[in-house]
Amino acid sequence: MQCKNCDQTIQDDHSYCPHCGQKSDVTRLNFKQLMKDIWIAFSNTDEGFLLLVKELVYKPGKVARAYVSGRRKHYFNPFSYLAIMVAIALFFILRFESYGIDYSQMKTQDLEFLRFAFQYFNLFIFFMCPVYALVIWIFFLGNQLNYAENLVLSAYLGGQNMLYYIVAITIFIFIPSSINVLGLIIGLIITIWYIMAILQFYAKRSFWSIMKAILVIVIFQIASQGMIRFAYSVYRISVLN
Repeated sequence: MQCKNCDQTIQDDHSYCPHCGQKSDVTRLNFKQLMKDIWIAFSNTDEGFLLLVKELVYKPGKVARAYVSGRRKHYFNPFSYLAIMVAIALFFILRFESYGIDYSQMKTQDLEFLRFAFQYFNLFIFFMCPVYALVIWIFFLGNQLNYAENLVLSAYLGGQNMLYYIVAITIFIFIPSSINVLGLIIGLIITIWYIMAILQFYAKRSFWSIMKAILVIVIFQIASQGMIRFAYSVYRISVLN
């Protein structure tokens, strides 16, 4: 059999050409195959996007650990996933702003801060990803995982967290009265999910590891709020000048 890409002769039972790596069973191009080729070129993965979403629900830490252990082709790239989910979430966040925020009842300074946070929401998420990875890495030093590997975990968690926000905002749009209860429930679920993810990633179950995971979340929340406030202060100074 002759490879259609490099014209080299290959064995009939070979699934891939040993010379160039192309699949040996390439057939005439159709729309379905074209879409598949575009998707694989974009995601660099043979598995589906929905598979990643599903597995991140119940084993986020194991997915990240598998990726850093070498299963790069199996799972969707964590940073591509984060970028896609942030872009989608931004649309829903802006919809939430128009539906759920009553600016008429706010003080001018609070109104400006909230609008600033919504406007630069995507930038804050991207900036906080390496910060969150740094906090986890510091708390779990000595566990043979470096900072770059913690970035993978942080990116997966950040992307999936955007999906949870999308779900919550969608429910709110249809049931506006649920905002208080929904916020409490989603916040609790996400907190437990984050703890589970960190413990899975580091394969830890001890009480001390659970406490460290909780501290990571608390410190990150404080740090993220501080960063947003600091960015807003710098923004205000630049506008006034």
